[in-house]
Amino acid sequence: MENNEDRIDVREELEFLESFINSSEKQINLLTQGIEDYGKALSVLQSKEVSESSENLISLGGGVFARGRIEREKEVMVAVGSDIFIEEKPERTIERLKGQIEEVRKSLQSLNDQRAEALRRYQAIVQSVNSSQKQDVS
Repeated sequence: MENNEDRIDVREELEFLESFINSSEKQINLLTQGIEDYGKALSVLQSKEVSESSENLISLGGGVFARGRIEREKEVMVAVGSDIFIEEKPERTIERLKGQIEEVRKSLQSLNDQRAEALRRYQAIVQSVNSSQKQDVS
């Protein structure tokens, strides 16, 4: 009976690890996309060509763009919460974006480490089960 309970525990742990590995992959993709978005905003704010241009395409989200002029010396609107925006000097926004990129990178590294450990555990359990089954057959 104990052998059957062990199999159930191993199966449950494998299912848990597989679920964690899959969900962490989705989270990693979202964090990576966040870094890319912050990087694009940072690039635009730091680009001299953008502010010298008479017109730019400005993303409104959802693949919709508007033509407009970005003036580096004017304050920009920055989301700081759910539907909460502040006006901020571009230099301050650049520093804010750099900080956000660093925080997301740390989260991404931590999640990658956790995923790698879960994957290692998953593979070790599978290898142990396969080895045990080979011994049972012999």
